Amino acid sequence: MARAGGCAGQRGLLLLGLGGVLQLAETLQVLMGSTPQIVSLNDNISIPCKISGYNTAELDIKNVGVTWYLKTPRADQKEEVFTFLVGEHTPRRNGASMSDSDLRRGNAALSLPQIQFKEAGTYTCQVTVTPFDAQGTAVLEVVAQPTVSLSPKEVTIESDKEKTLSCEVNKFYPNLVDIKWMKISENNQDSSVKAEDICTGASVENEDGTFNVTSRLRLQPALQDNGNVYRCIVSHKTFPANLLLNSILTVTAPRSDSSILIGAIIGTIIACIIVLGLGVFMYNKCFKKIPPTIMAFIGNVEMKHLEDTSLYCQFSGFRPKPITIAFFLRKYLQEQKEKIYCWNSEKEDIQRDGESAALLSTSKNFQFQMHLKSLDNGTFEVPCIIHISPNVHELNKAELSLEIIHEALQQHPAIEMTALKVIAIPVLDPILCSTDVPRPDEPITLTCRIHSFSPETIELAWYKDGDGVPEKPFISDVARGPDGLFFCTSSLILYLGVEDIGRRFICKANLKGLRQHKESSWKLENLTFTPKVSNIVCEPSIPESVKAVTLSCQVTDYHPAECQVRWMRGFEELTEAAIKTQDPQLDAATNLYHRVSQVTFTPEPEDHAVEFTIEVIHCNRTTKKSYPLMLKDFPRITSIVLSPNDVEYGKPLSLTCEIKDFYPKDIQVQWFQENDVIKEGSSVQEPKQDTSGLFYTSSGLQLIPSARDYGRKIGVKVMHKTLTKPITKNVYLKLPAKSPAVSEIRATPASPKVNETVCLEVSISDFAPENIKVAWYKEWSELPKDNHNIDTQIGKNGLWFSTLKTQFTTNASDNGKMFRCEVIHPATNSCTEKMFILKLNDFSTSTRDIPSLTGYQNHTLSPRPISQEINTLKIECITRNPKAGEDVTLHCFVHGRTMESTFVSWFKGKYTIEDGIENKDCEDESGFITSVTFKPEEQDKECKIRCEVFTEEESFGDSYILKLA
Repeated sequence: MARAGGCAGQRGLLLLGLGGVLQLAETLQVLMGSTPQIVSLNDNISIPCKISGYNTAELDIKNVGVTWYLKTPRADQKEEVFTFLVGEHTPRRNGASMSDSDLRRGNAALSLPQIQFKEAGTYTCQVTVTPFDAQGTAVLEVVAQPTVSLSPKEVTIESDKEKTLSCEVNKFYPNLVDIKWMKISENNQDSSVKAEDICTGASVENEDGTFNVTSRLRLQPALQDNGNVYRCIVSHKTFPANLLLNSILTVTAPRSDSSILIGAIIGTIIACIIVLGLGVFMYNKCFKKIPPTIMAFIGNVEMKHLEDTSLYCQFSGFRPKPITIAFFLRKYLQEQKEKIYCWNSEKEDIQRDGESAALLSTSKNFQFQMHLKSLDNGTFEVPCIIHISPNVHELNKAELSLEIIHEALQQHPAIEMTALKVIAIPVLDPILCSTDVPRPDEPITLTCRIHSFSPETIELAWYKDGDGVPEKPFISDVARGPDGLFFCTSSLILYLGVEDIGRRFICKANLKGLRQHKESSWKLENLTFTPKVSNIVCEPSIPESVKAVTLSCQVTDYHPAECQVRWMRGFEELTEAAIKTQDPQLDAATNLYHRVSQVTFTPEPEDHAVEFTIEVIHCNRTTKKSYPLMLKDFPRITSIVLSPNDVEYGKPLSLTCEIKDFYPKDIQVQWFQENDVIKEGSSVQEPKQDTSGLFYTSSGLQLIPSARDYGRKIGVKVMHKTLTKPITKNVYLKLPAKSPAVSEIRATPASPKVNETVCLEVSISDFAPENIKVAWYKEWSELPKDNHNIDTQIGKNGLWFSTLKTQFTTNASDNGKMFRCEVIHPATNSCTEKMFILKLNDFSTSTRDIPSLTGYQNHTLSPRPISQEINTLKIECITRNPKAGEDVTLHCFVHGRTMESTFVSWFKGKYTIEDGIENKDCEDESGFITSVTFKPEEQDKECKIRCEVFTEEESFGDSYILKLA
């Protein structure tokens, strides 16, 4: 048996990339052949691409996009062959086409006429059926079936003379053909043919890319060989079975001596020619140096972070055996390349069928699987599989190369290289909803964190089921996480309706330019409609004492159906009354529920002016309606009216109410604040009688509100002989909280001496309510509270004012020290700080200069208790009038610690601030200052900023409410 030489097996790599399915969405799939599709040269072919996973009978081709790509074994990149988009066909190859009718039935098959060898390779069918993507691959192999001839078909030869049979195989592809010779004899069963009688030449390439080869059989028969049949057996992948061609041998007796002499001369000449030919043949087959044919880095060089992949190489058809193959890696921005693996054939046993195990390289990202094979034509080949564990930090934009050293390469190594690209597909966390109980009258915020992606260019979109949402989502700035990958957050503010129940809200993310996307979804399982509670209706409309009364109320337009209804008398639940509450009723038009509840009882005189309330408890929310029961022949009191309605400190205020329907005339009216009766400024008009014989009057109170009235209620109390207990009405004065104005620190004496008692004081004024917290500090140490003094009074404007003092005895080390007074007013969430540099009279000059401190004297932060603990933090905003879109800087002093002994984290809301953090130790070794600079967004108008400090023993932190201008 003989096999055509040359580049045998070099195209066998086309079979490595068998077709398959890559599912890029939850439902859509593309199905293609699992084995290579073999076609003949110049045939018209169709490559199937079957689409499945859609829910309609036919595809709407207006929503379908198809792109076909071809990646040939020798090409670095795949090229576009055909595009179908929005009903338009765009062929990149002459004659390429797709059928609209087949596409509607789910087959995006590509038709190619007159196929050529150069079009063999891996075809990718990429399909988009909005909003899903999928793709599949299929391998196409182009072949040419050979023509075979055997000559002569009948041969006559004298015994002991020589003749040659020629078996020609022409126009075949690929260049891999087997030619065997067989003898069929009538005299014996020996069918073997001597190997030395067979000469098979090297294959020759034609202009059209096909190959020719000839095999010859030398005959030197005896008389007993007469009638033998010699058979040429040809096998090629295009033949379903071996092709057999026969030649019949006729052997005659030898001729005269002269004929023998002439035959001998001719035989000698022929023998010389044969020997020469055999020598040439043996040299070409066994000794001629042939360089390797290189197929390098076949596969997808665009890899995904931490997803194992493989590249393929093949080095075939070389001779002699010794070959050295080295692989190199040059990382991005690295000048020198690094050798990561080297393989030498002299250290590898020849394997015909087995495969070697994967071999580790010097790089943890690569493993190489290589082995040496000997081919029947006397050459060698080395298949290579490179197993890669891609890491975006190490391999992105890296260059992978190989160098081959072989005797036939004329002392210059062959070099191949390819650029690697590693991307990290985004990961989407589950979507979070701002509330567990969505309601139609309240907006909800859906938030999704997208992380672990690279590069940072990302595209985000929100969908409701398959449709885009009209609302514009918020997308935060892309930042780099501690793992070196990027992350961001997207949120969507929605107002929901009944029609949204059961709908899925989807956040989709993909790297820019990449169709593959990831998604996270949130489903609205239910929508809570808060019940509408009507006004309570009383029957009879004018109730009387000791006569049955029915109060009824309608509860409407709510969902879900479960709700609890209870009736209250004042602050006590009605348990002995007859309560009847209808079962929830569904309104088919609105899909909302409604019900009616009523309570029947017999009022007593003490029930007059008592508020009866219905409470509807639905999904942890209570809705109330109240009804003051005003019995007939009992006094009625109206609500208190304020004039003016907007109450101001230090400005006159009038409160009035009316008392009606009482008899007899005598009545008492008192105004009170908390439990204290107010006599000054109160008045009661003389009762008058109406046409029904009942009396009415009015009462008023004149006062000037002050800070003492902040948060306190004022009421009126009515006493009459028909009442078992007084009737009261209350009102709260809506007085605003006001933060204190703080003066600069004053020292008495102004220039104290060493060991002299000094008093520091500040004046605070115009604040309400009275509650304030004061702390005095020397540098960062708090002074003892025993020496503090606070005396508050009401000023003429109705607001509090006070003088804050502290005193201490000086020592020499106090000269030039900074003393601070911190005034916290919790009601207004404000903190004001004043600073003072103490200059002792015994020293000529101060050791400090404080102009730089004036920028920190007044600021606002979240309230926190003043503590003497060493680990108390305080965040300060050093940016005046912070605004959205502009840099804002906050800093925080950490007492008694160093940068190296702690770990500091800053947070905006629940998310970590990654960039803009700077830590700096203080020169006096009292601690260090940590600061953060960032640009707040519009939605950060009142966002919470937090600083947390961690040590080996403990952790502590502080929060700050950032208020934008």
